[in-house]
Amino acid sequence: MSILTDLTDGALVVTINRPEARNALNGEVGQGIVDALARASDDADIRCVVLTGAGDRSFCAGLDLKALARGENLKPVMDGLNALRDFPKPLLGAVNGACLGGGFEVMMSCDLVVAVENTPFGLPEVRRGLLAGGGGTRLPQRLPIAVALELGLTGEPIPAAEALRWGLINRVVPREELLPAALELAARIRAGGPLAVSATKRLMRAELGDDEAAMKPVFEAMGTLMGSEDAQEAGRAFAEKRTPVWKGR
Repeated sequence: MSILTDLTDGALVVTINRPEARNALNGEVGQGIVDALARASDDADIRCVVLTGAGDRSFCAGLDLKALARGENLKPVMDGLNALRDFPKPLLGAVNGACLGGGFEVMMSCDLVVAVENTPFGLPEVRRGLLAGGGGTRLPQRLPIAVALELGLTGEPIPAAEALRWGLINRVVPREELLPAALELAARIRAGGPLAVSATKRLMRAELGDDEAAMKPVFEAMGTLMGSEDAQEAGRAFAEKRTPVWKGR
């Protein structure tokens, strides 16, 4: 299964389970995220969700470019990103490895983030002819504009220590402490009243301006780019392990 779930003391641990593909996002993963969050939203005994990845190489490598090259339906990926953005309960990220592209955008949807030491964080989409629209375009709300633009325009990653310094994440811990640290934060959140916690999250998130209306032009741009010749070429180049040849169309 591409998504695993485990209920621990009121926290639903959701694991992206594609270590052989660096936990890349395909349709099955997207739908699995939608289903897991729907379960958590409907169950009053689940107070928090902890999202992590299988293995120790990657939290999530972003969009599955091989699936893109095969022409697979990737709409469920956007559905999954939307479900993360709209989830009403606290969402914690336990970043176990490389956090790139769509994985970075997944991390941006989390309310609190714990990461393993030396984890790289980045948005390589421009190098693949794509737009980091699921969360990357909101990066200027979280970082100084020059820092956000450097991440977005170069596609180069930053280490966990720098992500912590800029306030993108909350904790950097040794690997063996990752899940315990995330669950400890979840336990501290559970000490508060569930209605007050949800209302606090809703009001603070509203200040980010990432509601459906604000994101509509972003999603439209993403749809255009994902259907472009450059995006298809990027998928082929990735699968063939070569540099893409851009055509600007």
